[in-house]
Amino acid sequence: MKKRFLLVALLFSVIITAQTEKGTFAISGKTGLGFNSTTIKYENSGNTTDGPKTSSFNISPSLSYFIIDNLSLGLDLNYKTVTTKQKTFFINSGVTGGYTIVDEKITQNTLSIIPTATYFFSKGKTRPYINAGMGFANMKEKSNYYGSLADGQTSSNFSTSNNGLVWGAGGGLAYFVSKAIGFDLGLAYAKYTYKENNSKVKTGSLGANIGISVFLK
Repeated sequence: MKKRFLLVALLFSVIITAQTEKGTFAISGKTGLGFNSTTIKYENSGNTTDGPKTSSFNISPSLSYFIIDNLSLGLDLNYKTVTTKQKTFFINSGVTGGYTIVDEKITQNTLSIIPTATYFFSKGKTRPYINAGMGFANMKEKSNYYGSLADGQTSSNFSTSNNGLVWGAGGGLAYFVSKAIGFDLGLAYAKYTYKENNSKVKTGSLGANIGISVFLK
């Protein structure tokens, strides 16, 4: 019993002395959750439809190592999913009374692996930081369309998968509740570049995230 207590006490004393010093490991997890709904409405021949609604979620676990005080190199895994839903009303030209109501649902899932560098400024419990990195990403997109026609119904769906390069940068504030645990709130920008049908496609995103980190030495 005493040996177990001494082992726990020793481990605790090692953990609380760690923070952003050289030789420290940091295990982190960040997440961002967003929801956006437009107020656009389409009216035609007494029919009203709403504009697009978009929801997104992302989570980013990471492991890093401080090569010098306040500067760490690490590896981030990032998973992001974005879903867009929209209902659109069309009047079919040349057809008396003909119309189409299309329900669209597009889902994009992106998984990226990014080597990163992070630097912490100043000292104390509240510390600003910046980070940047570049890596590899895979994006899979699924699209579902369902149409209600004046004379019937139709539906279709398709999916694509693309690989490309992703880079990102960001910063924020970290608050250390102890020398071993820190919470942070930050902003991050990421740009994903890939080829599709002989065209180069570039997508960028800016978002806020919250996270928690554990520092071990």
